[in-house]
Amino acid sequence: MKELKLKPYKPRLVQALNEDDPDRRLEFCEWFLDAADEDPTLLDQILWSDEATFYLNGHVNRHNCVYWSDTNPHYVIEQELNAPGVTVWGGIWSHGVVGPYFFESTVTSDNYLQMLRNSIIPVVEEHQNFETMIWQQDGAPPHYGQRVREYLDDTFAQWIGRRGTIEWPARSPDLTPCDFSLWGIIKDHVYAGKPRDVEHLKLLIEQEFTSFNGDIELCKSICRSVANRCQMCVSTEGAQFEHLL
Repeated sequence: MKELKLKPYKPRLVQALNEDDPDRRLEFCEWFLDAADEDPTLLDQILWSDEATFYLNGHVNRHNCVYWSDTNPHYVIEQELNAPGVTVWGGIWSHGVVGPYFFESTVTSDNYLQMLRNSIIPVVEEHQNFETMIWQQDGAPPHYGQRVREYLDDTFAQWIGRRGTIEWPARSPDLTPCDFSLWGIIKDHVYAGKPRDVEHLKLLIEQEFTSFNGDIELCKSICRSVANRCQMCVSTEGAQFEHLL
C-alpha cells in the first residue's frame, strides 16, 4: 500500500436524514451558538440524556472498516439506529454523569416518567447547579408523552426536546454527547470486559459510569465540544458533518 501511496480511511456510521431535517438542525445550532455567545455557562448547564442498547454478543466496530485511497474520500455510511438488547438510560453534563438506569421492559411513556420522578430528578435536584440546569432529550415516542412533557415543564425553566421550550432536531445523534461520545466510550470498555450474562453486563456498565464520575474534566470536554459540532453543522447548512471532523 505504501508503494501505491494509499492511506487507510475509515467510513463513519451516520444517521440518515429526512428532507426537512437540515433546516431543523440549522435552527437548533444557530440558537445554541447565539445563546452560548451571550452566556458561555450554557455549555455547562445542559444535562444531555439518552437511552442505549447494550449487547451480550458484541457490537459493530467501525474501526475494522478501512478504505484505502491516496486522498481522503470523506466516506460515510448511513445507518438506521434500531437495536435490541439491554436498554440503559444515562445522562452527562459538565459536572459528571447521571445513571445508569436499566429498563426491564420496553421503554414507554409511563415507565420513562416513572424513572424521571422516582430515580433521576430526585438525584439531580440535589446538585447545587440544579436551578440553572437545562434538560435535554431527543424526540423518541416515550419522551413525547403529554404527561412527560408536563412534568418537564413543571420541573425545568427550560428543556430541550420535541415540543420542549427549545425544540430538538430529529435524527441528530451527532449533536448530543451521549451519542457521539459517552455511549461509545462505555461500550468499548464494557465489551472489553467480556460480559458473561445480563447481570454481569449491568455491573460493568455501572462500573463505567462510576469511572466517568471520577473524571469531571473529561465530562466538561465532551459537553463543551457541542459548540464546535454546532459550528460544523451550520457550515454544512444542517447536513451531516462528522465525516469532516
